[in-house]
Amino acid sequence: MHHLSQGLKAAAVLAMASLALAGCSLISSGDAKRDESGKPTESSKADAFKVKLGDCIANPDSQEVVDVTIIPCDQSHDLEAYAATNIDAATFPGDTEVGAKAEEYCGAQFATFVGLPFEESALDVTFLHPTSDSWKNGDREIVCLIGGEAGAATTGTLKGAAK
Repeated sequence: MHHLSQGLKAAAVLAMASLALAGCSLISSGDAKRDESGKPTESSKADAFKVKLGDCIANPDSQEVVDVTIIPCDQSHDLEAYAATNIDAATFPGDTEVGAKAEEYCGAQFATFVGLPFEESALDVTFLHPTSDSWKNGDREIVCLIGGEAGAATTGTLKGAAK
């Protein structure tokens, strides 16, 4: 399970809110239905750890994300995974530090992907990141997610959208 932090617009600052963490279930629903190239072929529930770069998903229904609905990007969706990185640390750095790392990384990658700095964009950003519980199970990944203006659903990729 990853923790989902909501992206919030602040005056020229990449600010994200983080909520209290709860325990996670290790029961997973596997991967999305994909073709040979790895592209999702239909909407399907998948383990949150199976989200790949370029995947489009529905908004998770809670902050503690175990499953996500992966949707082919040419269909209406809420979020698109535009960047991912692993935290390089021997021990869990703490929620504040993980959130700060995710904000910094996702903010830096945003301009490269969209073609406009986050501060000038109307699009929303959020991210999935490890919790102290998921860290114990080997979770190190930050996944940056981009969404439409004011949470609006989008169709197709936002790569190069410059808005």
